[in-house]
Amino acid sequence: MKLNLKNSLVVLYAFVSVVLTLPMMIPAGIMMLFGYNKLAFRYLNYIGKEYAKLFFFVIHSTVTVIGLENLPASNNICFVSNHQSLMDIPLITGYIPKTVGFIAKKELARIPIMNIWLRALNCVMIDRSNPRATIKTIERSIRHIQKGHAMVIFPEGTRSRGHEMLKFKPGAFKLVSGADSYAVPLTIDNTYKILEDTGTITSTAVTLTIHKAIDVKQLSSDEKAQLHVVIEATVKSGLTTPPVSSR
Repeated sequence: MKLNLKNSLVVLYAFVSVVLTLPMMIPAGIMMLFGYNKLAFRYLNYIGKEYAKLFFFVIHSTVTVIGLENLPASNNICFVSNHQSLMDIPLITGYIPKTVGFIAKKELARIPIMNIWLRALNCVMIDRSNPRATIKTIERSIRHIQKGHAMVIFPEGTRSRGHEMLKFKPGAFKLVSGADSYAVPLTIDNTYKILEDTGTITSTAVTLTIHKAIDVKQLSSDEKAQLHVVIEATVKSGLTTPPVSSR
């Protein structure tokens, strides 16, 4: 990454965040010591959301959220999103007004402090070196959703690093259909311009679109079989048309 003033601000933000996180963990630790785990996790989630929003402020990027009225009152939700950038997780964490968990690499759980944040977000760890473990990861994620802990999946499997979406992998939808709850398509637009497009932190206007929820338990078997096609088209419909290059 090239160094410039904005990148320096991001590095400073990251450093200050780590320094401030330590004392902020003390109240959560006390709550957990006395058995108030749920209260501790709500506190950590609040702090995490505010940090995520602050990050976009620091890099002078605006975030527009469309479709908040489409969020179900229930927390039994599987959010299905495209994946453009490293910035997608802080975007969803900060601007979806629900506690959401992600499927994360198991190595992250070994990092001090990070493991507590992952627990607070109800993240599910995955061992990518063990394909058989994927089934157990899906089963754990399904149980999380059924208990009222919303989860997010990125069916592309990796970052697109650009405007064009990668093909959705049908296997990812085993979580959506297995949870038998709400599926909420999300469209992330322009986060790739913040970093991946140029390799340096760039201010941009980001849009997060929340589409209408699909009540999976009301679908027929045939409709469930085509759910990945329907959601992929819905997510794609939220992307703006990229400008034509003058070159």
